[in-house]
Amino acid sequence: MREHIDNNPAMAEMADWRKNSDPLDISGFKPNVDWRNNGEKVADCAEGRNLPLSKPIPLPEKPTALNYPVEALGPILGEAAKAIAYHVQVPLGIACQSVLAAGSLVAQQHVNVARGKISTGPVSLYCLSIADSGDRKSVTDKLALKPVRDFEAARRDELRSELKRYRSNLTAWEMRGNSTKQVFKPKGDKAMSESEEQRLANALMELEAEKPTPPPRASITFAEPTPEAIWRHYQQGLPSAGLFSDEAVGFFSGHGMTAEAKGRMIGCLSQLWDGSTLQRTRAAEGESGEMDNRRLSTHLMVQPIVSAEVLADPLLLGQGFIARFLICHEISIAGTRFLANRDPTIGADDDPAITAYWSRLTELLARTAATNEETGGLDLRTLEITGDAYQQWEALHDGIERHLTPSGIFFDIKAFASKAAENAARIAAVMAFIENEEITESHIQRAGQLTAYYLESMAARTGEAANDIEDIQARELLDWITQHGGKLEATQFNRLPRAYRKASKTRTILDRLRMDGHLEVQMGAGAKAVYWEVISC
Repeated sequence: MREHIDNNPAMAEMADWRKNSDPLDISGFKPNVDWRNNGEKVADCAEGRNLPLSKPIPLPEKPTALNYPVEALGPILGEAAKAIAYHVQVPLGIACQSVLAAGSLVAQQHVNVARGKISTGPVSLYCLSIADSGDRKSVTDKLALKPVRDFEAARRDELRSELKRYRSNLTAWEMRGNSTKQVFKPKGDKAMSESEEQRLANALMELEAEKPTPPPRASITFAEPTPEAIWRHYQQGLPSAGLFSDEAVGFFSGHGMTAEAKGRMIGCLSQLWDGSTLQRTRAAEGESGEMDNRRLSTHLMVQPIVSAEVLADPLLLGQGFIARFLICHEISIAGTRFLANRDPTIGADDDPAITAYWSRLTELLARTAATNEETGGLDLRTLEITGDAYQQWEALHDGIERHLTPSGIFFDIKAFASKAAENAARIAAVMAFIENEEITESHIQRAGQLTAYYLESMAARTGEAANDIEDIQARELLDWITQHGGKLEATQFNRLPRAYRKASKTRTILDRLRMDGHLEVQMGAGAKAVYWEVISC
């Protein structure tokens, strides 16, 4: 954390807000958009860019990585994150996001957080991590979620016999239904009398009341749900769940986020983050109703090009959906992950920081979540932010609030900043619950440091998304060609990253790079490109 602060005076002032006479003097904070040519777009070359330039038009540079304040996560989550980052050789911020989201999933089924008498709500966190393909996101999530996966496996074993019993009872019940219908079936062409119809209806109603109930779902997580699947999960499973995906392009492009379903999905996930009553109105039987006190934590991992599309989506932004997320963008460390930097005799299973984290989450998952017998919703204990801790949180809230005006430094990220204090309270509650403590002044201070990081990260990522998607694609494709020998042959499109294997799309980007002076092309017979080569400058 100290290095992070020392290298970033603006964020230092923000992270150390508690030491100032004004508890949150962040007047020096500036959104990090310098990498976008200071917000200016270079003009296209003359007359339709028909000729390549002798001097290339600069492409937007990659954003620089922010240093995640890992120490602020505390002795259990923070130490585990550092250990996971070491053993997996993954960017630190990705490991931090993974353990924080896992901690939120465990905590949300037991506690709410109260900010004095102002409001009380969930501790659920929505995390979005941006990292390149091959940055070992899957392995990181596997280690962070091991207690959760073990919990789900144990539930499947416990419910296996119940499932067999249910299937047998269901078969018997269906046979009873067929027999009942046969008893009342008229012989020949004779129609049923009104009294017989009523007797049959009464018999079927009694039978329906005796229909076997399936056992609850074993899983508490899903990766690519639809709004309907989320509703059914809360009907048939536990009232606490997690949306975790290490390749969330499947979520953002899946059935749940089609043009038809996107609005419903955003509404559903927003209601769950808010702690609002989950409502659904459908024609199908059993598909309508209301549910209270359901909880959802989320960790979605995406590649930069996907995140750019997500952060530029007017519906996701306009509905305040993305504003609920804690965003972390890490730069790839591929090329530095040398085995010589690691002790081959010690694995993640042997690391005391990781095993202590696993042990704590396993212990908390083993605690049965209290539920309301009538509604099936969670009956939650409240962690209160009071006394000195509340004064610290109030200062954080008001310090951000005063900068949401049109002249304020957070105006461009107002939707996100408006929820920053809320997220800070949730983070503090998650850390306190994991550490088996009430919320203290220290928890709020640490949550403030994390909030400063997420504010700067959101400012930087919003600036990135404001660039044309085409610019980002051009930069990524040029980087790939440069890193793979500086030459791309026309027959090698299948070697490209998945997003660039479609020839029509990639040729358009290559032509833009040629016209902007970054590539030269060797033409073959029929004026077809044979290969593209990076121009050395």
